Formats: sequence, C-alpha cells, structure tokens
Amino acid sequence: MRRLIFSLIAVVLIATIGLGWMFDNVVAQYLEAPASTRSSNDAVSELESLGSHMAQTLDKLPQPADFVAQWPTVDSHQMKLVGVDNVVLPQPLMTDLNAGHSVMLETDTGLSLYFLLNNHQQLLVIDAPPLMTKPIDSSLRLILTSVFYLLMMMLMLAWLYPLLRRLLKLRLVAKAFGDGDLTQRVNVSSVTYIRDLETEFNHMAQRIESLVSDVKLLSSAVSHDLRTPLARIRFGLDTLAEEDDPKLRRRFEQRISDNVDEMVELVETLLNYARLDQAMINLEKRSVSLTSIVASCINTKTVEDKQIEFHSGDDVQVFGDPAYLMILVNNLLQNALNYGENRVTVNISQTDESVLLSVSDDGAGIPEDDRQQIVKPFIRGNDSEQSVKGYGMGLAIVTRILQWHQGSLVIKQSEALGGAEFNVLFSKKKKS
Repeated sequence: MRRLIFSLIAVVLIATIGLGWMFDNVVAQYLEAPASTRSSNDAVSELESLGSHMAQTLDKLPQPADFVAQWPTVDSHQMKLVGVDNVVLPQPLMTDLNAGHSVMLETDTGLSLYFLLNNHQQLLVIDAPPLMTKPIDSSLRLILTSVFYLLMMMLMLAWLYPLLRRLLKLRLVAKAFGDGDLTQRVNVSSVTYIRDLETEFNHMAQRIESLVSDVKLLSSAVSHDLRTPLARIRFGLDTLAEEDDPKLRRRFEQRISDNVDEMVELVETLLNYARLDQAMINLEKRSVSLTSIVASCINTKTVEDKQIEFHSGDDVQVFGDPAYLMILVNNLLQNALNYGENRVTVNISQTDESVLLSVSDDGAGIPEDDRQQIVKPFIRGNDSEQSVKGYGMGLAIVTRILQWHQGSLVIKQSEALGGAEFNVLFSKKKKS
C-alpha cells in the first residue's frame, strides 16, 4: 500500500502546487502586466530620482512655492510644499529626511514621496498614483478557475483510471473465487498501485485452496483408514460374543485393543495436522543455526543398520522458528531413514542470498510423476503401504512449515546415492 499512498500524495501535490504555480505565472505574465513597460521597482526608483533632483533645485530657489503653484493640477503626479512642523512622521523617518534621503509612504489611494528642503524647512510631497496592475475581468477569472479545476480533475482521473481497472479486476477475480473457482488468481502488475493487496489476495487464495484440498484429503483418509480398524473391531466383537474359551477371548480382546489404539493414533495424527493451521499465528522467528538444528536431530536418530553422513561448512544461519525447523528436519531425516537402504546423507550449503538443505537416501527413489502428490497429506508411495508404518503426513508437514518460512521443496533423484533427494531452499531475506 506504500505505492498507493506515495502516488496519491504525489498527484495531489502536482495537481495543487503545480497547476497553481502554472496559472499564477500565466496571470502574472500575461494578464496582470503593468500599464507601463517598466517594472514597478524601476518606476519608483525613477520617481525618487526625479523628486530628489527637483527638491535640490527648489531648495536653491528663493520662492519654491511659486514654482510648485505652476505645476499642472490635471497631471497624475501632484506636488505640494508642507511645513516641517505641520507633518507628523515617526522619528526614524525624520532622521532619514534630515540625512538627505527620501521617504515613501504607500496608501490605498497612491504613493507619497517626501523630500526635505533644508533651506526652507519645508517638505516637498509628490503624490503619485498607485502602481496598479490591470484588473482581470470577472468572466476571464471564471474561465481560468474552470480550466484550473478541469485540469485538476483530468489529472486525478488519469491517476484513478489504472487504480479503478485493477480494483475491478480484483473484484471479478474475487467473485469468481467466491463462486467456487479456487484456481482464480490476480495477475500482479509491476506498475499497479495495489501490488501488495493483489499479492496478499493471491496468498490468501492459495491458502484457502490448500485448506480445501487438505479437507478433501483428510475426509478421504478418514473414510479409508478408519473403515479398516472399525471393521476389524466389529468382527472382533461379534467373534468375542460367541467365544467361551478364555485364552481366545483374551486374544480377541487384545486385537480389539490394538485396533482401538490404531484409531486413536490416526485421530491424533489428524488433530496434530489440523493444529498446524492454527500454529502459524504463534511463530517466533529469529536468526537460528541450521547447522546446530540438523546436528541435534541426527544425534536423536539411532538406526543400527543405517549410516547418516552430515556435511556442512561454516555455521549456517537461517531466519525462522527453531521449534518448527526442528520438526521439518526430523521429518526429512525420518523419511530418508524409512525408505533408504543403508545410507543417508545431509548437506548444507549457502550463497549470498539463500541456504540449501539437501537430504538424500539410497532407496528406490520417487517417480517423477508422483513427486507433486507425495507432499500432500495421507499420500504415500505405492510400494510403502505395507513396508513402512505411517499415514503419509511427514512431507505434508514439511511443506506446510516451508510455506510459513517462505521456503521451497524440490524432490529429485540423488546422483550420488540413487534414491530420493529432498532439497529445501531458504531465503536469507528476513520475512515475517
């Protein structure tokens, strides 16, 4: 939203200050030009110079009043003589007059310039018309005001048009998404004002689509995985009711108990995965040592017939929640130990912008067609249904944790060991 705020401030400043400055210059230059071709300052300077020379001349005459009386009364500049004692001026102005300077007073009716005739103790007063500019006609003023606001509206519309287009596009996508098309996304433009809003909408849409997909998978898994133990429990109860042998009854009771434990474990798995959606609000991200986390997880894995090799350079730091990063590493290690034959290798490398965690095993690997499905909850490899115990939640949890940490998971075939290779990429940029 920063771009929207900055662009709004910029267009308002341009519309008000820029257009106002332009119209002020137009009015000042073409419509309010002085009646004389000279500037106001030049006119005042020449008037002061003329008055000063005239005052010096009159001061030398024995009767300066006779000359002043002959000055034309119809002229725009009038002269008169006033006794010094008859004029009340502030002391600083009188000081200037005694020093031989002129004093100019401006009123609404015009300008008055005062010059001291020292020999006669009189003041020569020259009254000049005000330096008025040509007035602007009221109709012209209305036209200029209308043009100003019209240009301002056009500038605002030019700014609003792309914003309205993006908002309309966002509305159409949101409506289609609300109607059930969960694949709808907004094509984020690099010049849009609401880039952050569109990006967050896409993240929200992706999140909702993932949740709906998870719900479908959970429903399918519950209906499939619970049906088998329930059927065995029903069969065990029917058999138990007809059995009188104490040893057989204890055997059937133990089987029923095992089936109940299996159901409890499945329900706990479902609840734990569901809690992951609520855990995101409690993430405590900070800079942590990925090297130490991996080493700690490896130390907790005790498999007699399998060897774990760990390769890392310097202490590698990532930005994330250490508790969930440990869950991520544990799940990747356990998955490699479950499906590997003898060896598991873990490598950590880094560049200036990213950190790469690679976990490889020497198992059968994952076919390329199954790699997108294998990270979904309750999805397991075709050959592992009977050989490995579990519900197919490990990689789904890894994917969810990576989403919280803006990381990515790439599944490949290990060139060194021949099995599966899980590459986890973390960005070094700190993101909340």
